[in-house]
Amino acid sequence: MFPRPERLLARDTDPVAYLRSLPPEWRHAALGMLGEELRDGLERAWDAWAHEGQLAPAGEWSTWVIKAGRGFGKTRAGAEWLTARIAGQAPLKIALVGATLDDARRVMVEGVSGLLAVAGDWIVEWRPSLGRLRFRTGAEAQLFTGHTPHLLRGPEHHYAWCDELAKWECAQECWDMLQLGLRLGGNPQAVVTTTPGSGPVLRQIMDDPATVVTGGPTRANPHLAAAWKRRVERLYAGTRLGRQELDGELLPGAAGALWTVELIEKCRIPTRNGEGTHPEGGGGAPS
Repeated sequence: MFPRPERLLARDTDPVAYLRSLPPEWRHAALGMLGEELRDGLERAWDAWAHEGQLAPAGEWSTWVIKAGRGFGKTRAGAEWLTARIAGQAPLKIALVGATLDDARRVMVEGVSGLLAVAGDWIVEWRPSLGRLRFRTGAEAQLFTGHTPHLLRGPEHHYAWCDELAKWECAQECWDMLQLGLRLGGNPQAVVTTTPGSGPVLRQIMDDPATVVTGGPTRANPHLAAAWKRRVERLYAGTRLGRQELDGELLPGAAGALWTVELIEKCRIPTRNGEGTHPEGGGGAPS
């Protein structure tokens, strides 16, 4: 049975700090004891719940990269950042770029930490067939993919949220087209939420002096089940896969690899629609 709170809490106890200190199963039980209104209020206290690496850094920046392990909370951080932009400003044009339209819809919009869950009170229309969200402030968000750079040629945006950039098939071309259209308002910005993968594009973005980088390993998320974290650490800790997927490390290409991603990128030949192909005529390699 969950301990009675009145026996544990002093009058000056911070309730959010107390709930965060509990094991996940106790935390869920405690939240279940609260009324719906108080639960909703706590849920919306994002600054109090967010763990290190999930809050937008201060200062002037153009791109914020959240480079982290699986389960760190990247999607929630991206959705919360974008919701704060929508809630605080006049009508905006926003680009939501996922690896595929299915990924963008399933994770960025309809996922448990996506915009429908986080910004639901602000949304007045979601048109899946058009890949478009409309908000009651007049803002509009349009879905794009990381393999159709020609669709990003032309549209202008105030903000962009780019998810799992390491999975984009045409990462360089799509990023370039997005940057050229990210020019509305006084301070256009993009947030990139990704588990790192091989390839030069993410590294180039991170090396840009206008980029700030946060993030961390999977184990940094206190809301994940402890048993699951112990299991994946036991299975993958210390391996190349574990360093990338759990620790969120951006690793160099595999030692001794004959074809590196960087070399493949240099061999691309641009086509009429802006996508890259190999000299032999095949499709572009994933970046």
